Amino acid sequence: MKKQLGFLLLSTLLAACSQLKTSKPIAPVNLLDTAQVEENLQIEEPDEVQTLASSATREMLLGKWYGIRKLKDGGQKEWLTERSADGTYRVDFRFVSADGSARSQSEVGFWGVSGDIYFRIFRGWVTVEGMKPADPTVAEHYDAYKIDGLDGEYFSYVHKVRGQQYTVKKMPNDFRLPVTVNSQEVEPLTFSY
Repeated sequence: MKKQLGFLLLSTLLAACSQLKTSKPIAPVNLLDTAQVEENLQIEEPDEVQTLASSATREMLLGKWYGIRKLKDGGQKEWLTERSADGTYRVDFRFVSADGSARSQSEVGFWGVSGDIYFRIFRGWVTVEGMKPADPTVAEHYDAYKIDGLDGEYFSYVHKVRGQQYTVKKMPNDFRLPVTVNSQEVEPLTFSY
């Protein structure tokens, strides 16, 4: 019974920690003294985080979004992200070097929105032969971004770790990047789970 009570109090304490005020230092607490635990927690109702609900944000992010960036070596990187309602995404990249040579790469994975955070889980590369899975234990295959701005035409977001800002433009459904492939395959490259 004591173990269950201790576990319950610890669970309550951990759940409440995310709502603690950070301006007051936290004093050591005897977890078995519930009055002391309640006194130190000061749980507050969260302020309204955003005006746009996650479901509305998610709906706005569906479809194709195009971005372009100049590279330090004088080339450029273009990308077209297509987000589907089933939670999957595909990004087609086109890299053009300063000498004009081009190469393409396609990646796939899962995406979502929670509050003002947009996230992606990279699952692999698309090749003419099919999908080449990514190692799910690599931390860099999981990205979170703070949504900076979003309307029906532009989406701006900032990588939570690297601080890199991206701005992309909404494109019509028939828009495609020119793809450089060394094969004559004509079948569309798709992925599914």
